[in-house]
Amino acid sequence: MAGEEPEQEELEAQMAAATEAICATVLRLLQEGQVHPQLLVLALTRVAGELGASAALASGQEVEKLLGELAEVLQQAGRDHHEVLQAELLPVAGSA
Repeated sequence: MAGEEPEQEELEAQMAAATEAICATVLRLLQEGQVHPQLLVLALTRVAGELGASAALASGQEVEKLLGELAEVLQQAGRDHHEVLQAELLPVAGSA
């Protein structure tokens, strides 16, 4: 539907802006060296869970369903990024 395409583009732009802002903050914290990387990941996960619970309450959704969907997104994003990292770290065939 043509009416949904601009809305989808706006949502994607908002997602990109939020992701960029969060990544910039995380990178700054890592560069400052004041927060251990694993603790930073745990903190981000905790915040995501808290935001998910708040979103569920605000929208009238079941919290467990929403948090389950959030967990699936987290796992898929982790898998996808792991593949990208592995591809970057592995030597290209024939370049040795």
